[in-house]
Amino acid sequence: MKTNRNQNKKLDIAIAELERQRNLQFDELKQQLALTYESVKPINILNQTLVDFKESTEVKSNLIQSVLSIAGGYISKRLLVGKSHSKFKKVIGLIVQYGVANFISKKVDSNQ
Repeated sequence: MKTNRNQNKKLDIAIAELERQRNLQFDELKQQLALTYESVKPINILNQTLVDFKESTEVKSNLIQSVLSIAGGYISKRLLVGKSHSKFKKVIGLIVQYGVANFISKKVDSNQ
């Protein structure tokens, strides 16, 4: 009879320990869920993106390169075509814009 009581007591202790462990894991899971919920909010995603952008020099240089290429192409097209209504001039302007943008992009790449 004594061994049954001893085994029951050990079993009760083991059950209590498992319940305590389950409660701790459940609390950790709730905390992780709250953190995950906060991290997927659009404002937090935007803030993290801005922080990453501030820290990354490669992204900045790529952005500057892209802006310079697009602006150079656009300005050259405007200088060549102006406000023409001719479809031929518009096509030539687009080709020049593309060419100048690629040229500037390659020059900026070679300087880095």
